[in-house]
Amino acid sequence: MKYFLFQLCVFAGSAFGQLAWETTEQTFNSKPQDKEVVAKYKFTNAGPKPIKIQNVRTSCGCTTAALNKTDYAPGESGDIEAKFTFAGRTGRQEKAISVDTTANPEQPTILKLHVYIQETVKIEPEVVLWRVGEQPDPKSIHIVIADDASAKIVSITSDNPALKVKLTEVKPGKEYEAQITPDSAAQPAAATVMIRTDYPPDNPETKYAYARIK
Repeated sequence: MKYFLFQLCVFAGSAFGQLAWETTEQTFNSKPQDKEVVAKYKFTNAGPKPIKIQNVRTSCGCTTAALNKTDYAPGESGDIEAKFTFAGRTGRQEKAISVDTTANPEQPTILKLHVYIQETVKIEPEVVLWRVGEQPDPKSIHIVIADDASAKIVSITSDNPALKVKLTEVKPGKEYEAQITPDSAAQPAAATVMIRTDYPPDNPETKYAYARIK
């Protein structure tokens, strides 16, 4: 079967023309190991004349859209298949697919794809802050491993020896506390805290947190 593949980086406003869509918006909850989601947007030519799909454009290079033909007779149905590749992304992702047709060439239909990719390792807060002159008391960053993930914290380091970091296991294998302590808060300073994991096995992730005195 021949497919027409579209992958551009622009999109426009929304309209429906004479294509009747089963849905123009889809939502997925995914895990990083899923690597991609595929959504199908089904439609029917509800008008009295043939319609040609002239162009399909996606909002970023990580999303592709394909259909197996471009011309649809009255009453004929089809679908556009959108594929979003995670490529290391986590959290909430919003993608759009713009569909241009001869029925309404000036106002394309916008198909929306919402994907929430679970974070295997979640860090809160990502930044801890001291004001110059305050007491250099330790502050904590909480690290949580997703319940169904097999990730482990391999190491945690600070790139500034004047802001020391200590890791404590709160819940075995699932929850940690990184305590950051400055030697002094008498003058501005900064550190990047690197949290190395063993997940995923083929490309282990390093998470980052930040400490600032300002």
